[in-house]
Amino acid sequence: MNREQLALNHALMIEMIRSKGVSNTEMMALLKKGDTEGFRVFGDGIPDWQTFIEYYHNHTNKVENAIMKGFKITFLTKGALKSLLRIKYGLHESVNFQDCGHYLDELQLSIPQYEELQHTISNNWTIVEKSFNDPTYDLKIELTRQ
Repeated sequence: MNREQLALNHALMIEMIRSKGVSNTEMMALLKKGDTEGFRVFGDGIPDWQTFIEYYHNHTNKVENAIMKGFKITFLTKGALKSLLRIKYGLHESVNFQDCGHYLDELQLSIPQYEELQHTISNNWTIVEKSFNDPTYDLKIELTRQ
């Protein structure tokens, strides 16, 4: 599956919308409509929803492919990775994983979550499988050594 390369802010805004139970088709209809009022229920955009709507209208195929087929984030800071885990999977630091400096540890994901995260996070992070207790992976995510 070919995934679209997306900047972090656009990826997070897609996940913010999904986290409210909005289908891919409904999301694209909202973007086509272009009314920022319809996006207020999803929180504050990054930087704002108008920017995302304009990006959609200027790169419609790219955004629709990212929504329908998936995306790979081009670059992630550790803080952005933690935001992605919170928005996409509902995971919180010190509750669902630990920040250990150059890596995040004690992270548990289901098989589908693990597979999706592998394809989504940027290449500057590596997911290390610590163990597998069906149906859950115990993982560590560390900065990729160059």
